[in-house]
This record gives sequence, structure tokens and C-alpha cells, in this order.
Amino acid sequence: MTLSHRARLGLVVAAAAATVVGGAGLADAATIHSPVTSPAAHSAARDVGVPSEVDSSAAVIAPDGTRIWGLTALPFGGHANRTSPTTREGLAASTQSAVEVDILASGARLRTSVPRGSVIGLAYPGQTAWGGCQIPGSDGYVWGWLSVQTSAGWRSGWMRHDLWSITQHTYPGGGSDPTRLPWC
Repeated sequence: MTLSHRARLGLVVAAAAATVVGGAGLADAATIHSPVTSPAAHSAARDVGVPSEVDSSAAVIAPDGTRIWGLTALPFGGHANRTSPTTREGLAASTQSAVEVDILASGARLRTSVPRGSVIGLAYPGQTAWGGCQIPGSDGYVWGWLSVQTSAGWRSGWMRHDLWSITQHTYPGGGSDPTRLPWC
């Protein structure tokens, strides 16, 4: 009788295990036939990272095709930003057609190209940043050409638009409040 009770208990456990395993198999089969998400669909994940993923030696491709390596003394590498002329007078020339932006997320990735270029830097709320222009990415996001001030110099690259916003100048003489960056 004890053996018979153990045998019945074993059969019940085996049946329960088969149901769980069979159920998992059905769940896997259902995901295989689930609709595929378009590559242009928005990801819910923010494009933020950690310092260990930064490749500071990668060249960034600017909107005009210029390659910029490493940190620079001026925003946007000191080269022309959109329609502003390139001069050696400093910050004013580099930011003439740029707009001040606020970084919204800690560790916002600055990339070499859109949408999956190497991470060349991270930006944080409170850092000074300028936006030059924006482009649509194949991932469904708008990407901004930004230059972020670090303690060692300026770092320029591409950042997803959900990680920054236009700074609203409300002080006297602040000029008009732009609502977006111009298209590159």
C-alpha cells in the first residue's frame, strides 16, 4: 500500500511537470508567431550608459561630414555649425546658430553616428550643452547634433532627443525661445 501511494504521488508529480513543460513549449511557440516589431518602432528603454562603455578614441561624423576626434577647445570642434562661418574668435562663432539645451538623463549617451554609433561620451543634467541641428533616425527617434562641455573640453556627438530639451531663456534679453533645433 505504501508503494502504491508513492507510485500515485509520483504519477501526479510527473503529470504536473509535463503540464508545466508543455505549457512552456506552447508559450514559446506563441512568441515565435507573434507580430515582429518594426525596427523603426520606439524602444521604451532610454539611451543611457555607464563610463565603462565609452570609446573616447572613436571619430564622430558631424552633419557636414567632418570627422571630429576626442575633446576640442570649442563646441562642435570649432568648425562651422550649420550656416555659421568658421573663425578663430572662439565660442561665439561655434555657437552662432546653436541653441542651449538641457540634458535630461544621467549618463545620456553621446554617439558617433545615428542610431547605433559607438558611445564616445556620457552627459549629465547640469552640464552646459549646445545643440546645432537635428536629423530623423532610422529607429524612429529624432537625434540632435550636440556639443557638451566636460571638465577637460568639449565633446560633440549625436544624442537621442528624448534625453535633452531646449533651454527656455526667460530672463530679460534672453531673446526668442526656440522650440526645436533646425534640421541638418
